[in-house]
Amino acid sequence: MILAFDVTGFFDNLDHGLLKRRLKSVLNVTSLSSDWHKVLRFVTRFHFVRLDVLQSHPVFGPRHKEKGLRRIASVKELKEASIAFEPNPEITKVLARGIPQGTPISASLSNLYMIDFDAAAASFCSKIGALYRRYSDDILVICKVEQAGAAEAEILRLIAAERLEIAAHKTEKTLFNKGVSTIRTSKAAQYLGFTFDESGAAIRESSLARQWRKMRRAIKRTRAVAMIKIAGGKSNKVHTKRLYRRFTFLKVNNGDSIRALRNFSSYGRRSAEAFDNKVKILSQIRRFENAALRELAELKKIWLPPPPATP
Repeated sequence: MILAFDVTGFFDNLDHGLLKRRLKSVLNVTSLSSDWHKVLRFVTRFHFVRLDVLQSHPVFGPRHKEKGLRRIASVKELKEASIAFEPNPEITKVLARGIPQGTPISASLSNLYMIDFDAAAASFCSKIGALYRRYSDDILVICKVEQAGAAEAEILRLIAAERLEIAAHKTEKTLFNKGVSTIRTSKAAQYLGFTFDESGAAIRESSLARQWRKMRRAIKRTRAVAMIKIAGGKSNKVHTKRLYRRFTFLKVNNGDSIRALRNFSSYGRRSAEAFDNKVKILSQIRRFENAALRELAELKKIWLPPPPATP
């Protein structure tokens, strides 16, 4: 049985008192130094700006819609525009919890918070011959069917001790029987972007669909821009190099070695190599690549012949 658990509002519910105690334990100190106090204070007592407020602002709204890496606004600009900085809403007189997800240290602090949970869950699973894994708020236990009830109960007990909750409606239980070759009637197990059933691992369909949408949007946008440039005499063809690099499997020579460009195709191929049965993933990736190549071939047909040479 494969048990997949999801923690409700993981980052929003990390208890500040527990986080501080775990940090002192790892650092092997009885009190934190001033620099660590500052780190914790700024991460736990954070402030934020509401996105809808920025979107409705006459200056910051248009910036938010822009493509590229330009920031929407600096702190100075926000203050000058009297944009409200709202405090962490999870800090009250009786409770203090929550850290933002976007800071460079957030992932490390969340793992620090779960360090005792991980040790206890891994120890329990080891005793019953089960496998335990956790990535952020996604918890996975693979155990014998007869141990599934005990494993679920223990995970719920341990997570409650961390002052967190499991999202019961998101808990998935998948019966996995490698000896059965019949077509699966229930949903395959899902974890970290992959599905797992008796025939092997595969990339999750929602992840694939997202890449197909990105590819088609990018090609549609490139075609539209090219047609405008061709009509205006600024170009005589569609430039597809960037699309090839983004949506097909390409290798580049960087001097000492030949490596694959880092994109969805190379990610899929690396994933296929990580599993014993790689046929399914390679089939998914090649289907995506072939579709991209067909679309690109159609784009390359759009070109304007050069004007005849002047006699």
